[in-house]
Amino acid sequence: MRIMSAMCLLLAGPAVANAQVAQRVDITEYGVYTMQTEKGTVAPGTAAGSIDEVSNVDLVQTTTVVPAQLGTAFGFRYKITGPPKATVTLKNVTRVPAPGMRNPQTGNVTLTDTFYQDRNTVGEFYRLFRFMELWEIVPGLWTLEIWEGDRALVSQGFLVKK
Repeated sequence: MRIMSAMCLLLAGPAVANAQVAQRVDITEYGVYTMQTEKGTVAPGTAAGSIDEVSNVDLVQTTTVVPAQLGTAFGFRYKITGPPKATVTLKNVTRVPAPGMRNPQTGNVTLTDTFYQDRNTVGEFYRLFRFMELWEIVPGLWTLEIWEGDRALVSQGFLVKK
């Protein structure tokens, strides 16, 4: 019986070890940002259908209260703790307050935006949302989350106010 238990642990061990790369995610700053847009990437789980790669990201104000204005970007900078130089696939979730974002081109209403990104455990990254279209601006409590598989790693709320 001991041998069988040990074999089960050996067989299950690598799968369990590889299933979760990120031990944790720590927010190192949050608030309202400025940035430059580099290029867009198709992201079917989002209201706009794409996400932008950005550069020259600068924190303008540390706050969780965000002005409901076109061009406003908000979110946080984060660091992943895990095995050195490991790659992890993160699920980025944006929870939008009711009544949600209604894309006038598709008619779809979005309460939850989701996209995936591969990140490594070296360096810091940004989790941001920017109001690029008037229909995206929904006052209320927005929540930006990062998940690995079915495990929530970090969540930050922002109150969007007119």
